[in-house]
Amino acid sequence: MVAISPPAKVLVTGANGYLATWVLKKYLEAGYSVRGTVRSLSKSAFLNDKFAHYGDRFEIIVVEDITKDGAFDEAVKGVDTIAHTASPFHYKSTHPDDLIIPAVRGTTSILNSALKHGSTLKRVILTSSVAAVREHTTVPRVFNESNWNDAAVERLKTKGSGAGPSTIYLASKTLAEKAAWEFVAAHRPEILWDLVVINPPLVFGPSLSPAPTVDDINTSQREIYDTLTGARTSAQLQAQGNWVHVSVASVAHVRATHAVGAGGQRIIVQSGPFFFQDLLDSAAELGIPNVPRGEPGSTKGISFIINLETKKAEELLGLTTATPLKDAVAESVEDFKARGYPGFTA
Repeated sequence: MVAISPPAKVLVTGANGYLATWVLKKYLEAGYSVRGTVRSLSKSAFLNDKFAHYGDRFEIIVVEDITKDGAFDEAVKGVDTIAHTASPFHYKSTHPDDLIIPAVRGTTSILNSALKHGSTLKRVILTSSVAAVREHTTVPRVFNESNWNDAAVERLKTKGSGAGPSTIYLASKTLAEKAAWEFVAAHRPEILWDLVVINPPLVFGPSLSPAPTVDDINTSQREIYDTLTGARTSAQLQAQGNWVHVSVASVAHVRATHAVGAGGQRIIVQSGPFFFQDLLDSAAELGIPNVPRGEPGSTKGISFIINLETKKAEELLGLTTATPLKDAVAESVEDFKARGYPGFTA
C-alpha cells in the first residue's frame, strides 16, 4: 500500500474524545485534512473553537449511533484514511452489552461503510488497546503483537455479568479488534484498503477536551487524579500498570497513516511500565504539595510482571519510549489546576 501523505483527508471517529482530540490535532498539524464525527453538534462546539483556524481542512459530521448499520455511510465518502477511535472505555459496566455492543458493532459498522462507500479509502487505523493483548499473569511475561487476551473472553463467557466491569472491558477490546481482523479476512478480495491496529495501554497526559468536573475526567487520567488525591490503598499502590503519553499515542496514528510497512500490522505503543506508587514518587520529586506519599521508594528494584514489546512501534513508526512518567504527572497536575479540580486549585 502506498504512503498516505498530506493533504489527504482523514476521518477521525469520536472526535470529541480524550485521545481522539489529540489524534485530530496531530493530523491537522501534520498537514492532513480532517473530518471528525461526533454524536451531536453540542459535543463539537469546543472542537470548532479549537481548530477553526485550520479553515476548510477541518469539518465535523454527526453520527448519532455508531452501532447502526450504515451509520458511517456518508462520513467515509471521499476520505483516504479512517482513524477509528470511537469505543467506550470505563469500568462501570453492569452488563456485558454495555461495552461489547458499542465496541464490536461500532467497529463492524464503520468497516461495512468503508467496504460499500470507501472508494477513495486506502487505510483504516483502529485504536484498540493492550487490553486485547495481555492476559493476567503472576509471573513476569513479555507480551507482543502475537498475543491475544482470550482469557478475558473466556471468563466473560463463563461468568457473564458476574465477571465484573474490568473483565467486560478487557473482553470488549479483544472482541472488537478480532472482529476487525475477521472482517478484513472475509472481504479481502473486495477491499482496496488495509488495516492497521494501534494498541496503547493507559494513556496519560493533559486533556484537550472539556471536563468541567472530576466526574468528567476520562478513565485513564482518572487513575492519576485518584492516586494523587489519596484514593488508593497500600496494595493498590504496589500494583503495576503500563502507560503511554497521549502525544505519543496520537502521533502513532499519524505515522501509521504514511508508514508503508504498517499495513496489516498490530502495533503496541507505550512509554513504559509503572507502579502506582511511582505516581506519588514523581509528585514528590516535582514538589507538588498536598499529595500523599504512600511508601516512598517501595517499588524500587521490584521486577515488572507485565512487559510489552515495542519493536514494531520503533521499526515501523519510529517511536521511542523516552517520555518520563514524571512529565506526564507534571502536565496532568497543571491540567487539573487549570480546571479547578478539588485538591489542585491554582
